[in-house]
Amino acid sequence: MAQSPSLLASWDACLDHTGHWLEAPSLGQLRNVPAGTLLYDQGAPSRHFFLIREGLVRCSMLHDSGRRLLLELMGPGTMFGEGAAFDGHPRYVHAETVTDARLSVYTKEDILRAPDPVALLQGVIKIMASKQRVLAGKLLEFNSEEPEGRLRHLLAKLVAVQRRARPEDERRAAQVWLSQETLAEMCGMSRISAARALRRLAEVGLVRTHARYVEVLDVQTLARPMR
Repeated sequence: MAQSPSLLASWDACLDHTGHWLEAPSLGQLRNVPAGTLLYDQGAPSRHFFLIREGLVRCSMLHDSGRRLLLELMGPGTMFGEGAAFDGHPRYVHAETVTDARLSVYTKEDILRAPDPVALLQGVIKIMASKQRVLAGKLLEFNSEEPEGRLRHLLAKLVAVQRRARPEDERRAAQVWLSQETLAEMCGMSRISAARALRRLAEVGLVRTHARYVEVLDVQTLARPMR
């Protein structure tokens, strides 16, 4: 499946730089976290940062209007939360688990106890630099893309995440087990607008809606930019 450059942005940005962290399971604390767990809230200080070993985590931002906008959906190999953990400032995003997850939880002091702290720090620096480029692309995306385009992009992203975890499902129609209300919240739309957009996508054969999930029938077309 052809992917938009920002489709799995933070995930892809991390994968080349977290090898040393993934190979040090005894560093930090290993936690099994159930789906729907708040890891940290926007505006709250925290000294911890995280590495996903299993499962999915989403980061979103709450606008002053009350809308919550999805920034990233992240999977195994992603590091997140390192900025606030290092500079001590409040979080600027909200992070919660989408599925049951297995996470390594660190403080910056943990690095000093590692056998090769320089390699770990180099990885963090490269990740933070990559995320700056990702953020610039996200700003353009939120300012230029129509709400229906964000919904299409989100559905394509969710399918890509599932297929990365289970490549054997590549040829099957994908089931996105999220309510229309949750999908609307994740892409900054009202529930009514999301329902209308899904109906239009169903009319052209891209999805099929069900009571508790959306079935994606043509992910390649869905992932293409709207004209």
